Amino acid sequence: MTRRSTLTPARPLLVGAVAAEAVKLWTLLSHRMLAAGALLTIIGTGALLSVSLRSRLADPRFAGQTITAEPMQFMDSVLWAQIVVAVLAVLATTGEYTSGQARLSLLALPTRSPWLAAKALVLAALGFLTGAIGAAGSLGLSMLILAGSDVVYAPRLEESVALALGSGAYLAAIAVLATGLAAALRHVAGALTAVLGLLVVAPPLVSSIPGIREAADYTPTYAGRRLISDLHSVAQLDPWTGFGVLALWAVVALLVAGVLLHLRDA
Repeated sequence: MTRRSTLTPARPLLVGAVAAEAVKLWTLLSHRMLAAGALLTIIGTGALLSVSLRSRLADPRFAGQTITAEPMQFMDSVLWAQIVVAVLAVLATTGEYTSGQARLSLLALPTRSPWLAAKALVLAALGFLTGAIGAAGSLGLSMLILAGSDVVYAPRLEESVALALGSGAYLAAIAVLATGLAAALRHVAGALTAVLGLLVVAPPLVSSIPGIREAADYTPTYAGRRLISDLHSVAQLDPWTGFGVLALWAVVALLVAGVLLHLRDA
């Protein structure tokens, strides 16, 4: 007589964990509002920039000048949306501990890793969709608003698609990084301080210190934005190398959080 194993296969376990995390994430109105806010930030800022460019045509200060636009100009708003995505990831992760939901989540799983992996996957997917849809909407509106005007703007389809996918990849990595830091720190104020300090404060601060300015290019924001921005920097990393640096930050944060998750009580 053979004894049937009671262990659940790893893949169905992770699939179930992902489904549960998706439900938890989307159940709270505050999470939905933050996601909508990030999306509208990208699309709305692109639309406002297009209107601003078109209004320059009637501005005497720009008389005789050729007004031009590039698709990358409409991606700057992604860098503002990253703050909203990071805050959402922090709240979604630390909220598990402040509400006590983390204990129930971990009790439902034979091991702890699937919970953290599922949360990171769900938030990464939300970040990717926010960036890709937002960038596509921003670029689409820019074409509609600037069409028929004297603004020189001729985006290529392949460039627009690359920017939309790059925006999605960037926000997905930011979401994973924020999730890892939040899971490691467990405290909403501490996690928000760490995440926003790393993303917003550290890059310009490091770049202003003589002797280590090049190190700023390896901070998450300056490195990852190479995918969607042509910002001049000291190291001038190529786009995918820069994104690789950002991805490495995210993976390390998640690994540290995973180790601490196994070492500490829920």
